[in-house]
Amino acid sequence: MISDKKFQAIQMIVCDIDGVLTDCRVGYGASDFIKFFHYRDGHWIKLAQRAGLKIGFLSGRASLANKIRANELGVDFCREDEKDKLVGFEAILAEYGLAPENCLYIGDDLIDMPVMRREGIAVAVADGVPELDEVADFRTELPGGHGAVAEVIRKLLIEQGKLDQVIEKYRR
Repeated sequence: MISDKKFQAIQMIVCDIDGVLTDCRVGYGASDFIKFFHYRDGHWIKLAQRAGLKIGFLSGRASLANKIRANELGVDFCREDEKDKLVGFEAILAEYGLAPENCLYIGDDLIDMPVMRREGIAVAVADGVPELDEVADFRTELPGGHGAVAEVIRKLLIEQGKLDQVIEKYRR
């Protein structure tokens, strides 16, 4: 059970890309990787931004598809090719002047474990590797690339009491 205090402290969401925002598959085209992102995740990323949360991507792999999606959504950062994600995470904290407890991280694989140990809230996607249970505060019901990020953001907005505010325009 995650304390209310932990949810209230979250100011930033950091997402892995492959296996979290995508379904972990990769296709090869003539010029770059082909990846599929879930529209609902993108919509809820925009809702998180409207609620005043910082959000960005931290990936071990660089790809034009990552950059396009990050630019399309207007996320705060997109750090790629971070073979040691903890180093990338520390740089993000320094850049934004945040403490680890102010961040929620969503991951799916072993490379995410060092960052997940440091986060205020660490989340594993449903189809992430079993070893993440050692460090994750909870698992999503949905798998990566199928709305898991939207699920986490919705839960965070509910816990922070911000959901009604950001979806009000849809209820009119």
